[in-house]
Amino acid sequence: MEPDEPPRATTYDWNRRGRHRLRAPAAIVIDLPVPAASDAHLWVATIWPDDRAGGWARALWEPEPSRRGWRLPMELAAGDVIEFGADTPARPVRWFGIMDSYEPDRWATIQGPYPTPTDAWHDAQRLLALERFLPALPTEPPEESMPCDRTGRQPRHRHHRRP
Repeated sequence: MEPDEPPRATTYDWNRRGRHRLRAPAAIVIDLPVPAASDAHLWVATIWPDDRAGGWARALWEPEPSRRGWRLPMELAAGDVIEFGADTPARPVRWFGIMDSYEPDRWATIQGPYPTPTDAWHDAQRLLALERFLPALPTEPPEESMPCDRTGRQPRHRHHRRP
């Protein structure tokens, strides 16, 4: 960059709805869509509806030992609802998204943000329904069937017993 050139904006708008790509070398997510102030306690979790847990159950992601990021769980699947959290002295910050895809050693793609985990879960169910349906594969043309012709046959006699 030239000395008289104005600095480029380096911020990214995580609140813009869409598919966000998080850097994920060696299956470790190192980008988070929540503020990373030095006094914040940051965490990531996979969440799902569970009435026994007060509405939502949560499985926290394991922090990477160097504290640079969080390990992608082995049980993570497309369509899972992901919660990114930052607990700060001022207030908690939450960012809800849907796991879209993972490109090994490159990107974890999350769709969001959603205002609530319920909104994310409902949209995940809609997207999963679209992914689950595939039209039938083309097959060979069906063989010609012969119509059933009972003419020329003896009618079947029915026997009824009387009490």
